[in-house]
Amino acid sequence: MPTTAAPPVPETPGSTAPCTLRERKKQQTRQALHDAALTLVSAHGLDGVTVEQICADADVSPRTFFNYFSSKAHAALGLDSVEVPERSAAWFTEADGALVDDLCTLVAATVPLSQDRRRMKELLVLRPEMSSMVMQWMAESRQSLLSVVGTRTDAQTARTAVTLVMSALSEVAHRDTVRSNDELADRLRAVVREMVALVS
Repeated sequence: MPTTAAPPVPETPGSTAPCTLRERKKQQTRQALHDAALTLVSAHGLDGVTVEQICADADVSPRTFFNYFSSKAHAALGLDSVEVPERSAAWFTEADGALVDDLCTLVAATVPLSQDRRRMKELLVLRPEMSSMVMQWMAESRQSLLSVVGTRTDAQTARTAVTLVMSALSEVAHRDTVRSNDELADRLRAVVREMVALVS
């Protein structure tokens, strides 16, 4: 079944889309904040770190911090806003491929990519309290996706599709580091196929 071109990829590290110098600088700033927060929170715990310390290590101002992350926890985990960008939502609404395939593309184009899976896993082992932050982010992301997927199908099917793909995302996160949004979309589809095969 034909489908429209993939949604615009957001400005995240690991994006394979060409970007301007300004966008590259934004990516570098975001990565510097994430690296600093990940290092500090791993060493001292979330309560033992301030936004000011993260910014000092990343060499940016506290005002700049909140242009990229809503909290210290989000910075340490590299998690962005849970809102689906308008352009990506519009792409999904107009796409005419298989619902789950298109949803894999949408999720891959809107979620942040971890550049160092090993360090992220170490953080969750060292600071297990961070796991609840991941679960909260997943729940909020699910709600944001539901409103978009609901533009193409009924509410029950939307919930099932989103639950399936978000479960696949959780599984992919436990496997190898994903280097690009396109690779993430492929991995999501592969894990979805594995899940379907288990119940076939």
